[in-house]
Amino acid sequence: MKRRTRRWLIALGLLILVLGSLAYYGVVALRPPAASAAAAIRTELGVIKGTSEAGLTVYRGIPYAAPPVGELRWRAPAPASWKGTLDASHFKPACVQIGGALPGTPAEKTSEDCLGLNIWTPANHGNEKLAVMVFLYGGHFTNGSSTPRLYWGDSLARNGVVVVTFNYRLGVMGFLAHPELSAESPQHVSGNYALLDCIAALAWVKDNIAAFGGDPANVTLFGQSAGAYLASELMASPLAKGLFIRVIGMSGADMGTAGSPNDMPLKAQAEANGVAFAESLGATSLTSLRLLPAQTLVARGSASEIPGLNLPNIDGYVLPQEVHASLTTGANAASIDLMVGIDAQEGATMVGPPMDVNTYTAMVHKRYGALADRFLAHFPARSDVEAASNEARLATADVAWRTFTWARIHAEHGGGQTYGYVFSRVPPWPPFVTLHAAGHGAELPYVFGFPPRLAFFASTSPWRAWRDSAIAAEIQQFWTNFAKTGDPNGNGLPNWSQLGADDAVLDFSDSTHMASLPDRAGFSLMDAHWQELERSASTDR
Repeated sequence: MKRRTRRWLIALGLLILVLGSLAYYGVVALRPPAASAAAAIRTELGVIKGTSEAGLTVYRGIPYAAPPVGELRWRAPAPASWKGTLDASHFKPACVQIGGALPGTPAEKTSEDCLGLNIWTPANHGNEKLAVMVFLYGGHFTNGSSTPRLYWGDSLARNGVVVVTFNYRLGVMGFLAHPELSAESPQHVSGNYALLDCIAALAWVKDNIAAFGGDPANVTLFGQSAGAYLASELMASPLAKGLFIRVIGMSGADMGTAGSPNDMPLKAQAEANGVAFAESLGATSLTSLRLLPAQTLVARGSASEIPGLNLPNIDGYVLPQEVHASLTTGANAASIDLMVGIDAQEGATMVGPPMDVNTYTAMVHKRYGALADRFLAHFPARSDVEAASNEARLATADVAWRTFTWARIHAEHGGGQTYGYVFSRVPPWPPFVTLHAAGHGAELPYVFGFPPRLAFFASTSPWRAWRDSAIAAEIQQFWTNFAKTGDPNGNGLPNWSQLGADDAVLDFSDSTHMASLPDRAGFSLMDAHWQELERSASTDR
Protein backbone atom coordinates (compact mmCIF):
# COMPACT_ATOMS: atom_id res chain seq x y z
CA MET A 1 0.00 0.00 0.00
CA LYS A 2 1.34 3.40 -0.97
CA ARG A 3 2.25 5.78 1.87
CA ARG A 4 -0.15 8.45 0.56
CA THR A 5 -3.02 5.93 0.42
CA ARG A 6 -2.21 4.69 3.94
CA ARG A 7 -2.20 8.26 5.32
CA TRP A 8 -5.52 8.92 3.59
CA LEU A 9 -7.10 5.77 5.07
CA ILE A 10 -5.80 6.65 8.53
CA ALA A 11 -7.24 10.15 8.23
CA LEU A 12 -10.56 8.72 7.00
CA GLY A 13 -10.63 6.29 9.90
CA LEU A 14 -10.01 9.09 12.38
CA LEU A 15 -12.75 11.14 10.75
CA ILE A 16 -15.24 8.25 11.03
CA LEU A 17 -14.18 7.60 14.63
CA VAL A 18 -14.60 11.23 15.64
CA LEU A 19 -17.91 11.73 13.83
CA GLY A 20 -19.21 8.50 15.32
CA SER A 21 -18.11 9.61 18.77
CA LEU A 22 -19.78 12.99 18.31
CA ALA A 23 -22.99 11.38 17.10
CA TYR A 24 -22.97 8.83 19.93
CA TYR A 25 -22.70 11.48 22.58
CA GLY A 26 -25.29 13.71 20.98
CA VAL A 27 -22.79 16.49 20.43
CA VAL A 28 -23.64 17.01 16.77
CA ALA A 29 -27.32 16.77 15.87
CA LEU A 30 -27.95 18.35 12.51
CA ARG A 31 -31.74 18.26 12.67
CA PRO A 32 -34.49 17.38 15.17
CA PRO A 33 -35.32 13.68 15.28
CA ALA A 34 -38.34 12.35 13.42
CA ALA A 35 -41.49 12.51 15.55
CA SER A 36 -44.64 10.40 15.73
CA ALA A 37 -47.69 10.66 17.97
CA ALA A 38 -47.30 9.21 21.47
CA ALA A 39 -49.95 7.66 23.67
CA ALA A 40 -51.94 10.21 25.64
CA ILE A 41 -51.44 10.42 29.39
CA ARG A 42 -53.70 11.75 32.14
CA THR A 43 -52.61 14.42 34.62
CA GLU A 44 -54.49 16.23 37.38
CA LEU A 45 -55.43 18.93 34.86
CA GLY A 46 -56.49 16.68 32.01
CA VAL A 47 -55.27 14.52 29.15
CA ILE A 48 -52.04 15.42 27.30
CA LYS A 49 -50.71 13.97 24.05
CA GLY A 50 -47.05 14.38 23.09
CA THR A 51 -44.72 12.93 20.48
CA SER A 52 -42.30 9.99 20.32
CA GLU A 53 -38.84 11.10 19.21
CA ALA A 54 -35.83 8.77 18.98
CA GLY A 55 -36.66 6.72 22.05
CA LEU A 56 -38.01 9.61 24.13
CA THR A 57 -41.47 10.98 24.69
CA VAL A 58 -41.60 14.76 24.33
CA TYR A 59 -44.29 17.19 25.44
CA ARG A 60 -44.09 20.83 24.36
CA GLY A 61 -46.05 23.89 25.36
CA ILE A 62 -48.00 22.49 28.32
CA PRO A 63 -49.59 25.48 30.10
CA TYR A 64 -48.55 25.51 33.75
CA ALA A 65 -50.51 28.71 34.43
CA ALA A 66 -53.28 30.72 32.83
CA PRO A 67 -52.21 33.30 30.23
CA PRO A 68 -51.21 36.46 32.19
CA VAL A 69 -53.22 38.79 29.96
CA GLY A 70 -55.82 41.50 30.58
CA GLU A 71 -56.59 41.72 34.27
CA LEU A 72 -54.08 38.91 34.94
CA ARG A 73 -51.19 41.02 33.63
CA TRP A 74 -48.84 41.75 36.58
CA ARG A 75 -50.53 39.28 38.87
CA ALA A 76 -49.35 36.01 40.38
CA PRO A 77 -49.87 33.11 37.95
CA ALA A 78 -53.39 31.66 38.04
CA PRO A 79 -54.11 27.93 37.55
CA ALA A 80 -54.05 26.56 34.00
CA SER A 81 -56.91 24.67 32.36
CA TRP A 82 -57.87 23.22 28.99
CA LYS A 83 -60.71 21.26 27.43
CA GLY A 84 -60.39 17.86 25.87
CA THR A 85 -56.98 16.40 24.99
CA LEU A 86 -54.11 18.88 24.95
CA ASP A 87 -51.93 18.70 21.84
CA ALA A 88 -48.43 19.07 23.32
CA SER A 89 -46.48 18.90 20.06
CA HIS A 90 -45.56 22.59 19.76
CA PHE A 91 -43.71 25.08 21.96
CA LYS A 92 -45.48 28.07 23.43
CA PRO A 93 -44.31 31.41 22.03
CA ALA A 94 -41.48 33.12 23.91
CA CYS A 95 -42.47 35.68 26.50
CA VAL A 96 -42.47 39.26 25.19
CA GLN A 97 -38.94 40.62 24.69
CA ILE A 98 -36.84 42.71 22.35
CA GLY A 99 -34.42 40.76 20.16
CA GLY A 100 -33.50 37.08 20.23
CA ALA A 101 -33.61 34.65 23.12
CA LEU A 102 -29.88 33.99 22.68
CA PRO A 103 -27.19 36.51 21.66
CA GLY A 104 -26.96 36.83 17.91
CA THR A 105 -30.13 34.85 17.19
CA PRO A 106 -33.20 36.21 15.39
CA ALA A 107 -36.26 37.20 17.39
CA GLU A 108 -38.78 34.45 18.06
CA LYS A 109 -42.54 34.75 17.92
CA THR A 110 -43.56 36.28 21.27
CA SER A 111 -46.77 36.58 23.24
CA GLU A 112 -48.02 37.32 26.72
CA ASP A 113 -49.59 33.86 26.50
CA CYS A 114 -46.21 32.21 27.01
CA LEU A 115 -46.33 30.34 30.31
CA GLY A 116 -45.71 26.83 29.05
CA LEU A 117 -43.34 24.03 29.95
CA ASN A 118 -41.71 21.22 27.97
CA ILE A 119 -40.82 17.69 29.03
CA TRP A 120 -38.38 15.12 27.63
CA THR A 121 -38.75 11.71 29.29
CA PRO A 122 -37.16 8.31 28.63
CA ALA A 123 -39.76 6.61 30.85
CA ASN A 124 -41.91 3.87 29.35
CA HIS A 125 -44.58 4.16 32.04
CA GLY A 126 -45.65 6.51 34.81
CA ASN A 127 -44.19 4.75 37.84
CA GLU A 128 -40.45 4.78 37.08
CA LYS A 129 -39.60 7.63 39.50
CA LEU A 130 -36.70 9.04 37.50
CA ALA A 131 -34.76 12.06 38.72
CA VAL A 132 -36.13 15.34 37.32
CA MET A 133 -34.03 18.28 36.05
CA VAL A 134 -35.77 21.66 35.62
CA PHE A 135 -33.88 24.29 33.61
CA LEU A 136 -33.93 28.09 34.02
CA TYR A 137 -32.61 29.98 30.98
CA GLY A 138 -30.51 33.13 31.18
CA GLY A 139 -30.82 36.44 29.36
CA HIS A 140 -30.31 39.25 31.88
CA PHE A 141 -33.98 38.94 32.98
CA THR A 142 -35.01 40.64 29.71
CA ASN A 143 -34.43 37.90 27.12
CA GLY A 144 -34.62 34.14 26.80
CA SER A 145 -37.02 31.28 26.18
CA SER A 146 -37.20 27.51 26.44
CA THR A 147 -37.57 27.10 22.66
CA PRO A 148 -33.97 27.34 21.23
CA ARG A 149 -32.56 24.02 20.03
CA LEU A 150 -29.64 24.54 22.39
CA TYR A 151 -31.96 24.05 25.39
CA TRP A 152 -33.75 20.90 24.29
CA GLY A 153 -33.50 18.15 26.89
CA ASP A 154 -33.12 15.15 24.57
CA SER A 155 -29.42 14.49 25.15
CA LEU A 156 -29.60 14.83 28.94
CA ALA A 157 -32.75 12.69 29.11
CA ARG A 158 -30.91 9.80 27.48
CA ASN A 159 -28.83 9.63 30.66
CA GLY A 160 -31.93 8.42 32.52
CA VAL A 161 -33.54 11.64 33.78
CA VAL A 162 -36.69 13.61 33.00
CA VAL A 163 -35.85 17.11 31.71
CA VAL A 164 -38.23 20.06 32.05
CA THR A 165 -37.80 23.54 30.57
CA PHE A 166 -40.27 26.43 30.77
CA ASN A 167 -40.88 30.09 30.01
CA TYR A 168 -41.11 32.82 32.65
CA ARG A 169 -42.10 36.47 32.18
CA LEU A 170 -39.35 38.92 31.27
CA GLY A 171 -38.49 42.61 31.62
CA VAL A 172 -41.21 44.87 32.96
CA MET A 173 -43.79 42.14 32.34
CA GLY A 174 -42.02 39.99 34.91
CA PHE A 175 -40.65 42.56 37.35
CA LEU A 176 -42.68 45.80 37.35
CA ALA A 177 -43.56 46.93 40.86
CA HIS A 178 -46.06 49.74 41.50
CA PRO A 179 -48.06 50.97 44.52
CA GLU A 180 -51.35 50.20 42.76
CA LEU A 181 -50.18 46.68 41.96
CA SER A 182 -49.19 46.18 45.60
CA ALA A 183 -52.56 47.53 46.74
CA GLU A 184 -54.52 44.96 44.73
CA SER A 185 -52.28 42.08 45.91
CA PRO A 186 -53.48 40.03 48.92
CA GLN A 187 -49.88 40.18 50.21
CA HIS A 188 -49.51 43.92 49.36
CA VAL A 189 -46.47 43.25 47.17
CA SER A 190 -45.65 43.51 43.49
CA GLY A 191 -42.88 42.99 40.99
CA ASN A 192 -41.63 39.44 41.45
CA TYR A 193 -43.90 37.84 38.85
CA ALA A 194 -41.06 35.99 37.09
CA LEU A 195 -40.13 34.32 40.38
CA LEU A 196 -43.78 33.46 40.99
CA ASP A 197 -43.86 31.92 37.50
CA CYS A 198 -40.87 29.74 38.44
CA ILE A 199 -42.58 28.67 41.65
CA ALA A 200 -45.80 27.87 39.77
CA ALA A 201 -43.87 25.76 37.23
CA LEU A 202 -42.10 23.88 40.02
CA ALA A 203 -45.40 23.31 41.82
CA TRP A 204 -46.84 21.95 38.54
CA VAL A 205 -43.89 19.58 38.30
CA LYS A 206 -44.38 18.41 41.87
CA ASP A 207 -48.08 17.73 41.26
CA ASN A 208 -47.87 16.16 37.79
CA ILE A 209 -44.40 14.86 36.91
CA ALA A 210 -45.07 11.34 38.23
CA ALA A 211 -47.37 10.78 35.25
CA PHE A 212 -44.34 11.35 33.01
CA GLY A 213 -42.14 8.87 34.88
CA GLY A 214 -40.48 11.48 37.11
CA ASP A 215 -39.99 11.47 40.87
CA PRO A 216 -41.59 14.59 42.42
CA ALA A 217 -39.41 14.07 45.49
CA ASN A 218 -36.17 14.22 43.45
CA VAL A 219 -36.13 17.50 41.51
CA THR A 220 -32.95 19.37 40.57
CA LEU A 221 -33.16 23.02 39.54
CA PHE A 222 -30.40 24.07 37.13
CA GLY A 223 -29.91 27.48 35.61
CA GLN A 224 -27.35 29.59 33.77
CA SER A 225 -26.62 33.33 34.11
CA ALA A 226 -29.94 35.01 35.05
CA GLY A 227 -31.25 31.47 35.49
CA ALA A 228 -28.57 30.87 38.13
CA TYR A 229 -29.57 34.12 39.85
CA LEU A 230 -33.17 32.89 39.90
CA ALA A 231 -32.07 29.52 41.27
CA SER A 232 -30.26 31.20 44.19
CA GLU A 233 -33.33 33.39 44.82
CA LEU A 234 -35.60 30.35 44.79
CA MET A 235 -33.33 28.70 47.35
CA ALA A 236 -33.96 31.76 49.54
CA SER A 237 -37.73 32.00 48.97
CA PRO A 238 -39.99 30.33 51.53
CA LEU A 239 -42.60 29.91 48.76
CA ALA A 240 -40.29 27.48 46.92
CA LYS A 241 -39.40 25.36 49.93
CA GLY A 242 -39.89 21.66 49.27
CA LEU A 243 -40.20 22.02 45.49
CA PHE A 244 -36.62 20.87 44.73
CA ILE A 245 -33.78 19.21 46.61
CA ARG A 246 -30.78 20.03 44.41
CA VAL A 247 -29.49 23.06 42.53
CA ILE A 248 -26.90 23.56 39.77
CA GLY A 249 -25.89 27.20 39.32
CA MET A 250 -23.91 28.04 36.19
CA SER A 251 -22.28 31.48 36.06
CA GLY A 252 -24.13 33.64 38.51
CA ALA A 253 -25.94 34.09 41.82
CA ASP A 254 -27.81 36.85 43.58
CA MET A 255 -25.30 37.74 46.26
CA GLY A 256 -25.76 41.51 46.02
CA THR A 257 -26.70 44.18 48.53
CA ALA A 258 -30.32 45.20 47.98
CA GLY A 259 -30.77 48.88 47.31
CA SER A 260 -27.20 49.49 46.18
CA PRO A 261 -26.29 50.39 42.58
CA ASN A 262 -26.37 47.47 40.12
CA ASP A 263 -28.28 45.24 42.54
CA MET A 264 -31.93 44.54 43.16
CA PRO A 265 -34.09 47.28 44.75
CA LEU A 266 -35.91 47.26 48.05
CA LYS A 267 -39.73 47.19 47.89
CA ALA A 268 -40.19 50.96 48.21
CA GLN A 269 -37.50 51.62 45.61
CA ALA A 270 -39.08 49.15 43.21
CA GLU A 271 -42.50 50.76 43.58
CA ALA A 272 -41.02 54.22 43.02
CA ASN A 273 -39.28 52.89 39.91
CA GLY A 274 -42.62 51.61 38.65
CA VAL A 275 -44.26 55.00 39.17
CA ALA A 276 -41.44 56.70 37.26
CA PHE A 277 -41.79 54.17 34.44
CA ALA A 278 -45.56 54.69 34.21
CA GLU A 279 -45.07 58.46 34.11
CA SER A 280 -42.55 58.10 31.29
CA LEU A 281 -45.31 56.43 29.27
CA GLY A 282 -47.96 58.97 30.21
CA ALA A 283 -49.92 56.24 32.03
CA THR A 284 -51.82 57.82 34.92
CA SER A 285 -53.35 54.62 36.32
CA LEU A 286 -52.90 50.88 36.49
CA THR A 287 -55.84 50.51 34.11
CA SER A 288 -54.11 52.61 31.48
CA LEU A 289 -50.88 50.62 31.94
CA ARG A 290 -52.77 47.37 31.35
CA LEU A 291 -54.23 48.75 28.13
CA LEU A 292 -50.82 49.44 26.61
CA PRO A 293 -49.39 46.80 24.20
CA ALA A 294 -46.93 44.46 25.88
CA GLN A 295 -44.36 45.07 23.13
CA THR A 296 -44.48 48.81 23.82
CA LEU A 297 -44.02 48.26 27.54
CA VAL A 298 -41.11 45.88 27.11
CA ALA A 299 -39.38 48.07 24.52
CA ARG A 300 -39.59 51.13 26.76
CA GLY A 301 -38.56 49.10 29.79
CA SER A 302 -35.55 47.59 28.04
CA ALA A 303 -34.36 51.04 26.95
CA SER A 304 -35.06 52.70 30.30
CA GLU A 305 -32.24 53.89 32.54
CA ILE A 306 -34.37 53.52 35.69
CA PRO A 307 -32.17 51.34 37.96
CA GLY A 308 -33.57 47.98 39.01
CA LEU A 309 -36.65 48.27 36.79
CA ASN A 310 -36.11 44.80 35.28
CA LEU A 311 -34.90 43.09 38.46
CA PRO A 312 -36.55 41.24 41.36
CA ASN A 313 -37.08 43.18 44.60
CA ILE A 314 -36.99 42.44 48.31
CA ASP A 315 -40.75 42.44 48.84
CA GLY A 316 -40.94 40.69 52.21
CA TYR A 317 -43.03 37.88 50.71
CA VAL A 318 -41.40 36.12 47.74
CA LEU A 319 -38.01 37.36 48.97
CA PRO A 320 -38.19 38.25 52.68
CA GLN A 321 -34.59 39.47 52.73
CA GLU A 322 -31.39 39.46 50.69
CA VAL A 323 -30.48 36.05 49.33
CA HIS A 324 -27.15 35.78 51.16
CA ALA A 325 -28.88 36.63 54.45
CA SER A 326 -31.59 34.01 53.89
CA LEU A 327 -29.07 31.34 52.97
CA THR A 328 -26.87 32.19 55.95
CA THR A 329 -29.71 31.15 58.27
CA GLY A 330 -29.95 27.84 56.41
CA ALA A 331 -33.71 27.74 56.95
CA ASN A 332 -34.67 27.11 53.31
CA ALA A 333 -31.58 25.22 52.18
CA ALA A 334 -31.08 22.82 55.06
CA SER A 335 -31.01 19.66 52.92
CA ILE A 336 -30.24 20.98 49.43
CA ASP A 337 -27.24 19.72 47.45
CA LEU A 338 -25.50 22.47 45.47
CA MET A 339 -23.17 22.46 42.45
CA VAL A 340 -21.91 25.77 41.07
CA GLY A 341 -19.35 26.88 38.51
CA ILE A 342 -18.11 29.50 36.10
CA ASP A 343 -16.46 29.81 32.72
CA ALA A 344 -12.78 30.67 33.02
CA GLN A 345 -13.04 33.91 31.03
CA GLU A 346 -16.66 34.90 31.69
CA GLY A 347 -16.07 38.56 30.90
CA ALA A 348 -14.71 37.95 27.40
CA THR A 349 -18.26 37.64 26.04
CA MET A 350 -19.96 39.97 28.55
CA VAL A 351 -18.34 43.37 28.04
CA GLY A 352 -19.29 45.91 25.38
CA PRO A 353 -16.97 47.92 23.13
CA PRO A 354 -13.45 48.05 24.64
CA MET A 355 -12.90 50.85 27.15
CA ASP A 356 -9.90 53.13 26.89
CA VAL A 357 -7.73 53.92 29.92
CA ASN A 358 -9.69 56.99 31.03
CA THR A 359 -13.11 55.41 30.66
CA TYR A 360 -12.05 52.24 32.43
CA THR A 361 -10.37 54.11 35.30
CA ALA A 362 -13.44 56.32 35.78
CA MET A 363 -15.69 53.22 35.83
CA VAL A 364 -13.56 51.54 38.49
CA HIS A 365 -13.58 54.65 40.69
CA LYS A 366 -17.34 55.05 40.34
CA ARG A 367 -18.07 51.41 41.10
CA TYR A 368 -15.54 50.68 43.84
CA GLY A 369 -15.10 54.05 45.54
CA ALA A 370 -12.51 53.97 48.32
CA LEU A 371 -11.30 50.58 47.11
CA ALA A 372 -10.67 51.77 43.55
CA ASP A 373 -6.91 52.06 43.90
CA ARG A 374 -6.68 48.49 45.17
CA PHE A 375 -8.80 47.28 42.25
CA LEU A 376 -6.66 49.23 39.77
CA ALA A 377 -3.53 47.69 41.24
CA HIS A 378 -4.91 44.19 40.62
CA PHE A 379 -6.80 45.02 37.40
CA PRO A 380 -4.53 47.77 36.00
CA ALA A 381 -5.00 50.02 32.98
CA ARG A 382 -1.61 51.33 31.85
CA SER A 383 -2.69 51.25 28.23
CA ASP A 384 -5.91 50.99 26.26
CA VAL A 385 -5.14 47.36 25.45
CA GLU A 386 -4.63 46.56 29.13
CA ALA A 387 -7.80 48.48 30.07
CA ALA A 388 -9.86 46.40 27.64
CA SER A 389 -8.31 43.15 28.87
CA ASN A 390 -8.85 43.95 32.53
CA GLU A 391 -12.40 45.13 31.98
CA ALA A 392 -13.11 41.54 30.92
CA ARG A 393 -11.09 40.15 33.86
CA LEU A 394 -13.04 42.34 36.24
CA ALA A 395 -16.34 41.07 34.85
CA THR A 396 -15.08 37.50 35.29
CA ALA A 397 -14.09 38.22 38.89
CA ASP A 398 -17.56 39.59 39.63
CA VAL A 399 -19.32 36.48 38.29
CA ALA A 400 -16.85 34.21 40.08
CA TRP A 401 -17.30 36.04 43.38
CA ARG A 402 -21.10 35.86 43.23
CA THR A 403 -21.12 32.21 42.17
CA PHE A 404 -18.60 30.89 44.69
CA THR A 405 -19.83 33.08 47.54
CA TRP A 406 -23.14 31.27 47.09
CA ALA A 407 -21.30 27.96 47.38
CA ARG A 408 -19.24 29.06 50.39
CA ILE A 409 -22.32 30.24 52.28
CA HIS A 410 -24.09 27.00 51.52
CA ALA A 411 -21.10 24.85 52.49
CA GLU A 412 -20.87 26.68 55.83
CA HIS A 413 -24.54 27.19 56.72
CA GLY A 414 -26.63 24.86 54.56
CA GLY A 415 -26.96 21.13 54.38
CA GLY A 416 -26.23 18.63 51.67
CA GLN A 417 -23.15 18.47 49.49
CA THR A 418 -21.39 21.35 47.70
CA TYR A 419 -19.34 21.09 44.51
CA GLY A 420 -17.59 23.68 42.34
CA TYR A 421 -16.21 23.72 38.80
CA VAL A 422 -14.45 25.98 36.30
CA PHE A 423 -15.03 25.44 32.59
CA SER A 424 -11.74 26.34 30.88
CA ARG A 425 -12.26 24.63 27.53
CA VAL A 426 -12.37 27.10 24.62
CA PRO A 427 -15.13 25.82 22.29
CA PRO A 428 -14.05 25.50 18.65
CA TRP A 429 -16.75 27.85 17.31
CA PRO A 430 -17.40 31.61 17.45
CA PRO A 431 -17.35 33.76 19.42
CA PHE A 432 -15.18 31.73 21.79
CA VAL A 433 -12.58 30.50 19.32
CA THR A 434 -12.30 34.02 17.89
CA LEU A 435 -11.67 35.48 21.34
CA HIS A 436 -9.50 32.53 22.47
CA ALA A 437 -11.60 32.45 25.65
CA ALA A 438 -14.03 30.24 27.53
CA GLY A 439 -16.52 33.08 27.85
CA HIS A 440 -19.96 33.37 29.40
CA GLY A 441 -22.10 30.46 28.19
CA ALA A 442 -19.23 28.34 26.87
CA GLU A 443 -20.33 25.23 28.77
CA LEU A 444 -23.98 25.28 27.64
CA PRO A 445 -23.56 23.29 24.38
CA TYR A 446 -21.64 20.62 26.29
CA VAL A 447 -24.29 20.43 29.03
CA PHE A 448 -27.12 20.06 26.52
CA GLY A 449 -25.14 18.15 23.88
CA PHE A 450 -25.91 20.54 21.06
CA PRO A 451 -23.13 22.85 19.79
CA PRO A 452 -23.29 24.50 16.38
CA ARG A 453 -23.58 21.92 13.64
CA LEU A 454 -20.12 22.64 12.20
CA ALA A 455 -18.34 22.17 15.53
CA PHE A 456 -16.25 19.29 14.27
CA PHE A 457 -15.13 21.10 11.15
CA ALA A 458 -14.18 24.13 13.25
CA SER A 459 -11.78 21.98 15.25
CA THR A 460 -8.12 22.12 14.35
CA SER A 461 -7.54 18.39 14.73
CA PRO A 462 -9.33 15.07 15.29
CA TRP A 463 -7.91 15.07 18.83
CA ARG A 464 -9.59 18.38 19.65
CA ALA A 465 -12.90 17.16 18.21
CA TRP A 466 -12.64 13.94 20.21
CA ARG A 467 -11.87 15.93 23.38
CA ASP A 468 -14.91 18.14 22.86
CA SER A 469 -17.14 15.08 22.52
CA ALA A 470 -15.52 13.55 25.61
CA ILE A 471 -16.17 16.70 27.67
CA ALA A 472 -19.80 16.69 26.54
CA ALA A 473 -20.15 13.08 27.65
CA GLU A 474 -18.42 13.75 30.99
CA ILE A 475 -20.34 16.88 31.82
CA GLN A 476 -23.71 15.30 31.02
CA GLN A 477 -22.87 12.31 33.19
CA PHE A 478 -21.71 14.58 36.04
CA TRP A 479 -24.86 16.71 35.83
CA THR A 480 -27.27 13.77 35.67
CA ASN A 481 -25.41 11.80 38.37
CA PHE A 482 -25.73 14.83 40.63
CA ALA A 483 -29.44 15.07 39.83
CA LYS A 484 -29.95 11.41 40.70
CA THR A 485 -27.99 11.23 43.96
CA GLY A 486 -26.48 14.59 44.94
CA ASP A 487 -23.02 13.25 44.05
CA PRO A 488 -21.70 13.88 40.50
CA ASN A 489 -19.08 11.13 40.72
CA GLY A 490 -19.49 7.85 38.89
CA ASN A 491 -17.68 4.97 37.25
CA GLY A 492 -15.21 6.01 34.57
CA LEU A 493 -15.32 9.71 35.50
CA PRO A 494 -12.48 11.80 36.95
CA ASN A 495 -12.83 12.30 40.69
CA TRP A 496 -14.70 15.40 41.81
CA SER A 497 -14.13 16.38 45.44
CA GLN A 498 -16.51 18.57 47.41
CA LEU A 499 -15.73 22.25 47.75
CA GLY A 500 -13.77 22.85 50.94
CA ALA A 501 -11.48 25.36 52.59
CA ASP A 502 -8.87 24.80 49.86
CA ASP A 503 -11.35 26.05 47.20
CA ALA A 504 -10.52 23.09 44.96
CA VAL A 505 -12.78 22.86 41.90
CA LEU A 506 -13.11 20.55 38.92
CA ASP A 507 -11.51 22.11 35.83
CA PHE A 508 -12.83 21.13 32.40
CA SER A 509 -9.95 21.84 29.99
CA ASP A 510 -7.53 19.70 27.94
CA SER A 511 -8.03 17.21 30.76
CA THR A 512 -10.65 17.10 33.50
CA HIS A 513 -8.97 17.46 36.88
CA MET A 514 -9.16 19.10 40.29
CA ALA A 515 -7.50 22.52 40.48
CA SER A 516 -7.42 25.63 42.66
CA LEU A 517 -10.05 28.31 42.21
CA PRO A 518 -8.42 30.96 39.97
CA ASP A 519 -7.70 34.57 41.01
CA ARG A 520 -8.17 34.32 44.75
CA ALA A 521 -6.77 37.84 45.12
CA GLY A 522 -9.57 39.18 42.93
CA PHE A 523 -12.03 37.19 45.02
CA SER A 524 -10.69 38.86 48.19
CA LEU A 525 -11.13 42.32 46.63
CA MET A 526 -14.73 41.51 45.78
CA ASP A 527 -15.24 40.37 49.38
CA ALA A 528 -13.94 43.71 50.62
CA HIS A 529 -16.21 45.61 48.21
CA TRP A 530 -19.26 43.66 49.37
CA GLN A 531 -18.44 44.39 53.00
CA GLU A 532 -18.27 48.11 52.17
CA LEU A 533 -21.66 47.95 50.47
CA GLU A 534 -23.15 46.14 53.44
CA ARG A 535 -21.81 48.71 55.89
CA SER A 536 -23.18 51.54 53.77
CA ALA A 537 -26.57 49.84 53.38
CA SER A 538 -26.93 49.17 57.11
CA THR A 539 -26.28 52.87 57.78
CA ASP A 540 -28.87 54.01 55.22
CA ARG A 541 -31.65 51.64 56.30
